Amino acid sequence: MVNFLTSLVLDDVSIEERLILKAMDTVSLTSILNDGDIDVESVVFTGIVASALVMLTIMAMSLFRSVPARDFVPVSALTTKSKKTERTKVVCPFSKDTNFVVESAEHLEPSPLDKFEEWVEAESGLPLGARWLNAGLSGQDTPGMLRAGLRRLRNSRHFLVEEPHRIGPELLLKKKALDNPARHPIVYVAEPGSLDAQVELLELFTSYLPVRYPNLYTYDSNAKTIYCKPIDETFSIDDWKHAPLELCERIVQEDLILMRVDETSTTTSNTGMAIKDKSYVMAAAAVVFSFNELQEKLGKPAEFIHAPVPGFEKHLRRTLNMTFNKLRPEAPMWRNNWGVAPSGILDDPLYGSSAAHEHRKLTNVTVEEVKSKFLKVEYQTIRRLPKTGYLLFTVKTMADPMYALEKLPLASSCLAASIRGMSPAMRKYKGIEDDMTCQAVLQYLDSIEEMHRQ
Repeated sequence: MVNFLTSLVLDDVSIEERLILKAMDTVSLTSILNDGDIDVESVVFTGIVASALVMLTIMAMSLFRSVPARDFVPVSALTTKSKKTERTKVVCPFSKDTNFVVESAEHLEPSPLDKFEEWVEAESGLPLGARWLNAGLSGQDTPGMLRAGLRRLRNSRHFLVEEPHRIGPELLLKKKALDNPARHPIVYVAEPGSLDAQVELLELFTSYLPVRYPNLYTYDSNAKTIYCKPIDETFSIDDWKHAPLELCERIVQEDLILMRVDETSTTTSNTGMAIKDKSYVMAAAAVVFSFNELQEKLGKPAEFIHAPVPGFEKHLRRTLNMTFNKLRPEAPMWRNNWGVAPSGILDDPLYGSSAAHEHRKLTNVTVEEVKSKFLKVEYQTIRRLPKTGYLLFTVKTMADPMYALEKLPLASSCLAASIRGMSPAMRKYKGIEDDMTCQAVLQYLDSIEEMHRQ
């Protein structure tokens, strides 16, 4: 858990504190065994080691204090140099919005979207959802422990990911759902108090999208319209004053969720005392592809969005609340996850209800049936809106046939390793219902690796 903290929320922590947490991490990696049972002997031994590391850290403080702060290099072409001793508020290179604070993090390793950018071309024939697995990132890479897998975005390039050969059909699916009076309340909900955040989001989209994707969008500031070329439709901004979030949903491939602080939230400490622990609740959502039962989730905390995630309360809730509270507008994050789906139909949500789970069960557990299923992957980003302070989640859903992994032994190997490290409850949440299903899935994935080894 300490490792999770050091990888997510240390932007405002001193170097000394980082090293001390790293030393403490030695304990966490060896003490959480057997689904949370603590190995006392391991804790004692590693505690001694950790104490020694802390002492070395204290001795090194003076050395680290002499090291200059990490550079934050603006990605905007409008700025030429950033100061080493302070963060620079710059014009977003895509939105041109001065309120949209941007700091690049080019020191970070390129993401799978950078590494496999050529996959987006239709002629590549490669499964777009497998880019993260092919880079060794399943989203669940720590056996025996539930982790969010959040990582810092290097820059704003992959804030929204619109794919020219897929965006048209996907936006038409959204239009069909949102235009249907019976289905509309199922895929769009919002608290009245979220309107300011929705307006802020629409302002960001109308400035970001036409510059980031000039071949897909045109914004006319005088007429206050945005043209979406993939579906050949022009939207008047004034027509959506009542529901800016819905307009945003209609023009991008991502599903969109706005979260606000629940000021009344408290939790219980280890001593049994009630302490303040600000959590975030869903204030508005436009979701066609990712999860369902939005009406039941409105005003509820993050853990209720997809479903009761196995291990969430034990491993993630307080850590995520801390992460969300520390999240700065200039430091957005991303994560990925996956699940096994019965079909590649995007507007057939994979999560969020018992009905969705029942629909995913395999009827005949064989390798051939596994090959006929689909791998659904979500690429999610999270950022804080600077004016209202709301959190924006974007969820991009991709579906590819399982057999597409036969071209990618690294991806199939990564997925197999992730499954082997999961608890039975988490595998079930992912669409792998029981041991027999798990055995069939692993047999298929292992056969792909073996095929390429020959």
